[in-house]
Amino acid sequence: MGAPNKTSWRKAVTGTLKYLVFAALSAWLLYLSFKEVKWSELVAGLRNANYWWVGASMLAGWLAIAARALRWRIIIEPLGHRASVKNAYDAVMLTYLANFAMPRLGEVARCGALRKTEKIPFEALLGTVVLERVFDVLCLLLVIVLVVCLRIDTFGAFLHHKVWQPLVTQNAGTTGHTWLVLAAAALLAAGILLFIFRTKLLQFRVAQKINNLLKGLLNGLRTGFRLERKNRFFAYTFIIWLLYFLQSYTIVRAMPDTAALGAADALFLMVVGALGWVVPVPGGLGAYHFLLSLALLTMYAIPWELGVVFATISHETQAVMMIVFGFISFAAILLAGKRPRRHG
Repeated sequence: MGAPNKTSWRKAVTGTLKYLVFAALSAWLLYLSFKEVKWSELVAGLRNANYWWVGASMLAGWLAIAARALRWRIIIEPLGHRASVKNAYDAVMLTYLANFAMPRLGEVARCGALRKTEKIPFEALLGTVVLERVFDVLCLLLVIVLVVCLRIDTFGAFLHHKVWQPLVTQNAGTTGHTWLVLAAAALLAAGILLFIFRTKLLQFRVAQKINNLLKGLLNGLRTGFRLERKNRFFAYTFIIWLLYFLQSYTIVRAMPDTAALGAADALFLMVVGALGWVVPVPGGLGAYHFLLSLALLTMYAIPWELGVVFATISHETQAVMMIVFGFISFAAILLAGKRPRRHG
């Protein structure tokens, strides 16, 4: 009895420490974002927004989440299960609600929710989420390339002078031979660790659980690649990213200070916003505001305080939508778990 309690205590302490670190990072970024902004400027900016466009942005964001649920159902099918649209939607919506509580918790909560409502193995579902994230990263990279190509004069110069050139200068003393040696050493170390894990550590129960989890992930990935409806999967992927663009474009149109920006600019701001959501802080809070304000100041010479107003409206309207609909889906999942399952 003592060992499980000790393990649970350690998990609780680790989870609490992680949350405190993420929350502190979020608070620090929020402070950096808002420290130069006067309350009167923020209120004036909020009043000047066109809330018809804001509403359209919220609708686009909600539709993107719904499209994600439809796409996820296609990825799940090779596992031999067919999730209902409602249960898949509720699970995906729960992802966004859970991420406001703890970064990265949403993916685990999503798989747990669908396991509860559809009885699909958790590890296999986690593999489908990994597959989905791989496609999302590839799509984001493609969008970045598209942005640079559309506005090579502005964005290309920005990436060259602010990102690539400092990186090259910093690593100027590192030769190609050195990089090759480091890569070989890393591969050798990984091989040794894998050998030790397979031959020695698998004797322990914890290592066996990790091994079973990894097997489940790999199984989910393999089955995910055998998609029967590939065309529909790619169609949903295109729709999701189109809706993300519309979400960004409509919020750009909603603000007087950004209304003159074009579609390529909205695409660029969409990429910056996506990076803000990826930073491991609760719900992208702070990171989104800081990065978007910095992008507007650097690329378009829009004053910092106006950029913060833009970021606040963009983030908080989506956050309200995610939290409200997330709680509705959370309640639906709880009720589904209490209902007796039908037979036959």
